[in-house]
Amino acid sequence: MNVNVELAQALFAGWVAGAIAGMVTTAVVIIFVVTTPAVRTRMPWANRLPVLAILMANGLTFGLTLVGLVLGAVFHNVGGREEPLTFGLVAAGACVALGGLYLFVRGARGRESPVLLTSVVTCALSFGLVLPWLGSIEQ
Repeated sequence: MNVNVELAQALFAGWVAGAIAGMVTTAVVIIFVVTTPAVRTRMPWANRLPVLAILMANGLTFGLTLVGLVLGAVFHNVGGREEPLTFGLVAAGACVALGGLYLFVRGARGRESPVLLTSVVTCALSFGLVLPWLGSIEQ
């Protein structure tokens, strides 16, 4: 049986980075929803916030973990092990660019800005720092 250890390490690094980003982003979004009265008043099911929290926790963590796995595979295929700094800068730049695109399309809203900023910084650090670091550790 031929096991590609470098691929497994890159996928594991992507999985960990995605899980970190998903869990932190979930916590930030849930705190935003619970503490912002304007958001709660627009929700007709405000008394079901625990159900919303469970759905958001599963959705965000699952989605960002999938993104991390894809980025782990990309890290392996582009040879990120040799140039982890370059890959990290590109991944962090992509996170910032997607956050900027969201702000451009949606418009800068005062209530959403801290959540977006925290989410973008978390994803940029996770995918731009944690993933390349874990993926390039020598055995």
